[in-house]
Amino acid sequence: MHTKLLISGGCLRPNGFELGEGKYYGKASLVSLDLQSGQFEQILSKSDGGAHYPAEHPNQQYTAACLDGDTLWLPTDTEVLQYQLPDLKQLNCFSHPCFHNIHSVHVFGDELAVTSTGLDNVVMLDKTSGEIKRIMNTQGKDPWHRFDPDTDYRLVHSTRPHDSHPNYVFKLNNKLWVTRCTQEDAVCLDDVSQKIDITGNDNISVHDGLWWKGKLVFTRVDGLLVICDPETGKVTENHDPFAAHRNRPIGWCRGLYIDEDMFYIGYSRLRKTNLKSKLKFLSQGNFKYGSGNNSLVVAYNMKTKKVEQVFESPEGMIDAIYGILPWRY
Repeated sequence: MHTKLLISGGCLRPNGFELGEGKYYGKASLVSLDLQSGQFEQILSKSDGGAHYPAEHPNQQYTAACLDGDTLWLPTDTEVLQYQLPDLKQLNCFSHPCFHNIHSVHVFGDELAVTSTGLDNVVMLDKTSGEIKRIMNTQGKDPWHRFDPDTDYRLVHSTRPHDSHPNYVFKLNNKLWVTRCTQEDAVCLDDVSQKIDITGNDNISVHDGLWWKGKLVFTRVDGLLVICDPETGKVTENHDPFAAHRNRPIGWCRGLYIDEDMFYIGYSRLRKTNLKSKLKFLSQGNFKYGSGNNSLVVAYNMKTKKVEQVFESPEGMIDAIYGILPWRY
């Protein structure tokens, strides 16, 4: 069992909502969590912009990262950063005009799968050179059916509303699949008619898709863990970690790391939004949890069906959580 976790996310601007879409987060934040002491520690942060960001109010957040041996691949909204571990020496920065509102990066062999969420695409890069190998639309359409290939979307604050809002890439039957927040499902990128209906008629957004003991586990933003049979593509179980609790976290559930039967689940601090329909689950039996509304990491034992611990982040260290990884250093 790992004793530390690495958590990627961002910190809200005090006036982010007033500034508008694509300007909510003023600082990208990478923190470690010591599971024994409960202490959070800032590892890396980024608040400046640059050539790959809008000139004013760049949206700065570290989204769902991945580990590849002693390499950390860490995305921002418009870049994929490569770091050497454990000293976090930056080795590369890959960025392309078709990157916008990146939500995750994943390594598959010699390729990187980058979810360019703002353009509803998954961009495959050569892991060594960073060159684009192919772009796949997450609705099975031409990647440029509603966007201009000559526009640098890194310099655009927002492209909302998104048609599919892809979040997280995983492999099933040796093919790439991606979760789609808008459709609340997961689809095969080679054939989007192959899909897993994750939420049924619940109208709840989905994010992570991870393997666990030969099954697929998906997160819903209301905190439920959805377990699917990969052979049939059908949901077999819905787990509510707080089913036996009067108090449950208020937050946007996103970010999951699984260590045997321990599930470490992220809850982002809620922010103001114009997309009120995405938050309607908050009226369904939720109560304020703990001492505040900071982001949380919940340790849930899937075997015993019990919440073993709740870790609350310090004020201002990390508001949005995108990804959780083991931290061995």
